[in-house]
Amino acid sequence: MFKSKPRITSKAYAALNRMFDQNRLDPSLTSLITELPNPDPILRRAGKNTAIYEEISRDAHVIGELRSLRSGLFSFNTELVPGGDDAASLKSYELAKAFFAKKPCHHTEWADMDWHNYSAILNGFSVTHLGKYIKHNGNWQPEYVETWRNSRFAFSSDSELMVKTSENPQGELVDHRRWSCVRHMPSAENPYGIALLSSCFWPWTFKHGGFKFFVQLCERFGIPFPVGKYPVGSQDKDIDNLLNGLAKLVQDGIAAIPDDTTIEIIESKLSGEPVPERLVNFCNAEISKALTSQTLATEQKGGGARAASETHAKRAGDNQRSDRALVASFRNQITNALHTVNFDGGEPPKFIFKDKREINSETVTRVRESARLVPIGVDWAYNELGIPKPNDNEAILDIPEESKGIATAAKSEFAKALSNNVELTDEFDVFDHATDDTIKKLFHFAQASKDLDELKQKITSQFPDISTTALAQVAQTAMEYEYMAGMNEANSKTVEIDDE
Repeated sequence: MFKSKPRITSKAYAALNRMFDQNRLDPSLTSLITELPNPDPILRRAGKNTAIYEEISRDAHVIGELRSLRSGLFSFNTELVPGGDDAASLKSYELAKAFFAKKPCHHTEWADMDWHNYSAILNGFSVTHLGKYIKHNGNWQPEYVETWRNSRFAFSSDSELMVKTSENPQGELVDHRRWSCVRHMPSAENPYGIALLSSCFWPWTFKHGGFKFFVQLCERFGIPFPVGKYPVGSQDKDIDNLLNGLAKLVQDGIAAIPDDTTIEIIESKLSGEPVPERLVNFCNAEISKALTSQTLATEQKGGGARAASETHAKRAGDNQRSDRALVASFRNQITNALHTVNFDGGEPPKFIFKDKREINSETVTRVRESARLVPIGVDWAYNELGIPKPNDNEAILDIPEESKGIATAAKSEFAKALSNNVELTDEFDVFDHATDDTIKKLFHFAQASKDLDELKQKITSQFPDISTTALAQVAQTAMEYEYMAGMNEANSKTVEIDDE
């Protein structure tokens, strides 16, 4: 038995309804705050703070990698599952499902909230605020959910999250019913977590420094270099006129020069990749390594093996599967808060990610061969293939073409005919009967038939629903069976040789 209305004291009620405003704190008050500073070694040595992350994320190469991470996050399926089968757990599940069905805030979608918390890998940590609790349909729940800037938070020496408010600019411990926090690779020395954008700082800095020299190189050697020759003894006035003419030649493509002067066009003859360009490409590769742990799936320089790029893409996908746990943790912190406030007993629901899996030949082969070696459960096979098990009254999809699933068309049709006479206790018994009993019966048909037409009549009379494709396949199998049996019989005979 559960209680839908737990007792809430006046102190707890005040905590659940307290209002916060991230814009009411003057950043100039940070000198009064006694907190554990962010120990990021890269930013501290460079004399920077986390505000530089916003500028780094605007880099063209960085934003391309971030869009790849975002698309990878939303390529997974999500599911909210009950924490238990008792009444309180199921009621908590319905409450959480209804809460996630509406927008977290009037100007925000849940996808934005998920990306904010996924961005903890970029910034070290992410914090979300659960607004004032109101009673809706008999349950207490946050009026809204909004994201907050990391600059409004700090961690104490005990690695506990503190929020900086106008009442307490030094920071105060948060109420976990009002805040959620996810961190990327935190430690006892660094409770702020490791920010990937921090690892991009120096490559980003050197890259933009290299861009300056690369532009100068292009301006210097990207266009032909005109050289004017003037006679010995020319006056400075004539030399200045020649220089002006050369300048117009560069800008306008035309020039008027004295008759006794000449102009030569010298073209640059650079070979190989310029050093500034190599620096930019190297920095881009380092940024890709930091953000996605790969380089070839983003871009290839001078060609590359397809297998290597696919390996890099798989590595990036594995990282995304690991990092999505941050989003699941954020959602689960909300479900825990809803459950704690509204229910005594039971378990809160769980927010999980599920891969959008594709059935491939390796998975099908593994399931099929495993079933031949050891007894396996049907539920395991469905789970491996990533296919939900059909309900009792659900229509079954019939695919007559070959190579569409574990059972071929011939085996499926033979299994249908045999199911009237043989009680099958396991789905894989269908394949066993199709490959053993049925083929043996066809083998006897082939032995007793004078030609292929007679064999076809016997098969179609036994299996009237068989298709032409399936008929050709099983007939070929039966003939091969007979041929191999004949070879085996011939090899087993003993030949007597008369010595006379």
